[in-house]
Amino acid sequence: MEPVETIVREVLQRLRQETGGSNGRLIPAEMSARHVHLSDEDLKILFGLDRLEEVRAISQPGQFLSGCRVRLIGPKGILENVAVLGPTRKQTQVEVSMTDARALGIQAPVRLSGDLKDAAVITLQAGNTVLTRKAAIVAQRHLHMTPEDAAGFGVKDGQCVRVRVLGSRPLILEGVPVRVTAASSLALHMDTDEANAAGAGKDTQCQIIGVCESVPHTDPVREPVRETAGTEPAGLPGKLITEADIRTAYRNGCRELCVRKGQLITPLARDTARTMGMKVTYGG
Repeated sequence: MEPVETIVREVLQRLRQETGGSNGRLIPAEMSARHVHLSDEDLKILFGLDRLEEVRAISQPGQFLSGCRVRLIGPKGILENVAVLGPTRKQTQVEVSMTDARALGIQAPVRLSGDLKDAAVITLQAGNTVLTRKAAIVAQRHLHMTPEDAAGFGVKDGQCVRVRVLGSRPLILEGVPVRVTAASSLALHMDTDEANAAGAGKDTQCQIIGVCESVPHTDPVREPVRETAGTEPAGLPGKLITEADIRTAYRNGCRELCVRKGQLITPLARDTARTMGMKVTYGG
């Protein structure tokens, strides 16, 4: 009977994953606006402080809004009055949306918090003090859970899920990594671009509707990039080229993309390519 019991358990787990898990339990969907995490060293440089003072606790246990604010300065623009969150971290990290990155004129990669690989260079200013760090990322959407939550939803740490955001303009987010720690509060974190696209507000909730391939540090990809021989611009398979396709091509080293006859490239994909410095041509 053991093989039968194993099959039953697997079927039940699959059903939980496909119907939102934990009897369809809803999850708070929170918007994470642009903010900064400072190292101890940079906190001292910018503000002359040894530690951050807590003004208000935020949703994740142990994290808080401080009274410190910084100006973010990029090659093309400035963002004023950006919040500093505590506690301090080992490395300074600046989290912005894709729209913010365009306004600043930087090419910030999509990364999970704490992963500063290829982070964009950004200048921070507090009063008359400025410092420049390789610290800017576009924070990847993710789900915070405790081990008990994960067991209830039938998911595990590092796994990626599909999430339906139940805002005034509901949408489905693909490839949302699950981050499981004992010190977590159940919540989806997404940036302002994603929240606005979903029409999400203060009390918006979301629901897990399935699982997908685990890709914890980047946006999900549909198909591999097809590189062409010599110096000919690279091409992509499929009829529709999306933002995710552009990011995948860029990560694979593509800097010039040819949109073939019969293909369409979305406006967001075209803007993303421009922001990343990727040349887009149109061929037969």
